[in-house]
Amino acid sequence: MVDSKKILVVDDESTLVQLCQIVLEDAGFEVRGAYSGKQALNLLKDEMPDLILLDVMMPGMNGIELCREIRNKQEAKRVHIVMYTADSSDSTRKCSMEAGANDLITKEIPIYDLPVKLNGFLVPQGN
Repeated sequence: MVDSKKILVVDDESTLVQLCQIVLEDAGFEVRGAYSGKQALNLLKDEMPDLILLDVMMPGMNGIELCREIRNKQEAKRVHIVMYTADSSDSTRKCSMEAGANDLITKEIPIYDLPVKLNGFLVPQGN
């Protein structure tokens, strides 16, 4: 059996973080939660996950700023960063990609679809 993949969920809405943790853990992922950019950076000092699910709109350091900060860390070059936002505008997508995100998914998708969506970033493609 393959080791479970580690995901860090970062969102200022604690209820959403907790719900994501429940859904993703039920799907076999190891999940940690952070409620701010600062808290996420502190967690990343201890351990780099395989994937970061990152809200765009947060007070203080927003998700795009945090994405940029994470990408500046040498040990984070291979981590997948997926922006998770209610803002599906072209400018948010563009800014997210320029900051180093691998993709953006909107909070419009059912939360129970998250494991399948995120697993797509963690499974090697092709041979």
